[in-house]
Amino acid sequence: MNKYRIEAPVRSFSGTSVGVTFSKGTGYVTDETKEGRAAIEYFRRQHYGVALADETTEEERVQELVTGTPAQRDPIVSDEPFDPAKQKVEEVLAYLDEADLDEATRVLDAEAAAKTPRVGITSKREEILAAKTPAAPAGDDTKGAEQ
Repeated sequence: MNKYRIEAPVRSFSGTSVGVTFSKGTGYVTDETKEGRAAIEYFRRQHYGVALADETTEEERVQELVTGTPAQRDPIVSDEPFDPAKQKVEEVLAYLDEADLDEATRVLDAEAAAKTPRVGITSKREEILAAKTPAAPAGDDTKGAEQ
């Protein structure tokens, strides 16, 4: 089992993302469970800094000693778009939870076009897209009223 340190692109982020709790932009997760492994892969794809928790450079250790805060780390960048065919169902669903409407549509279309689309993903298409679609503005209640 390995423990990973996750550095959010927004260093002030405190909260939970994909089941990992962050404090001031830093969270920790292990690869012990399927959920943990899916979270690690998700963070890599989303350009978070991902490193083994015990991998700290000398420069980072000095900065942490001097400032008392973890060093800002450059996120891992990938030019490759997310490919659902290369991921497990759980990883695709975790990715879709965080993706915007356009990206979710692209990934769901790619999954549907696959040689063997996975029902665990394609059956949730409408639900996923509905959750990402902005609600229509409320209608005009004065319709038909004479003034």
